[in-house]
Amino acid sequence: MNAAHEQHHEFVPDPPSRDEAATARLTWEASVDQLVMPGLYVLHRQDDRHEVAEVLPLLKQVQEAVMPQGRRSGPAGALGSRPPASLGALSLLGEIGAEVDRTCCGHGHDARGLPERVRAWVAHAEPWQHHDPEYVLWAAELSQGWVRAARALLDPAPRYPLRGRACPTCGTATVQAWSEDAEDWVRRPALSVDPEQAQVVCADCGRCWPLDAWVQLGELMDAQLSHETWTG
Repeated sequence: MNAAHEQHHEFVPDPPSRDEAATARLTWEASVDQLVMPGLYVLHRQDDRHEVAEVLPLLKQVQEAVMPQGRRSGPAGALGSRPPASLGALSLLGEIGAEVDRTCCGHGHDARGLPERVRAWVAHAEPWQHHDPEYVLWAAELSQGWVRAARALLDPAPRYPLRGRACPTCGTATVQAWSEDAEDWVRRPALSVDPEQAQVVCADCGRCWPLDAWVQLGELMDAQLSHETWTG
């Protein structure tokens, strides 16, 4: 059997069924709703009353994290405005904008803001369910990933500080970090444990170590310090 004949008989996946395309369309629309529609949060009062508060859409929250408006109340010429969010937020916004613009190019949309462009993007869900079901499945998976990424950026897993330790690479023991509670810059340990990644991270130089490697390194540093103190 020659190569051309083998290539002709390569496995080609079946196109999505009507039910799969319909389910993917609903998933796509629901994910976009989470990105661009306001959310509701139930407040439980001490007198057993319940109040419903409206929260900003996920996409708006990520945008505000990237371009913060709050100013610190400190002496003139101090560190200035609140720092921008991590590059992860900028990367997420850029990824969303690039995919939406690429897919909707040539469709005559006049939406300018990112939330409006995302709404215009999902408006194609119904016709594409029938004419391009493969993309509908792709868009459903993609938009679900954006929702997960936005939630992780806005409510990241806590890190646990390692006090009294300096980074073995850059020698930094403390860094200035923005505190949402104090609305000001505060001193915090440079090293912290990231439980999700099971590693120790330096906030100054970005170096990280697996927890088991860090334990061995810590024991080595303690032994060296004890030796220097004893011989000194």
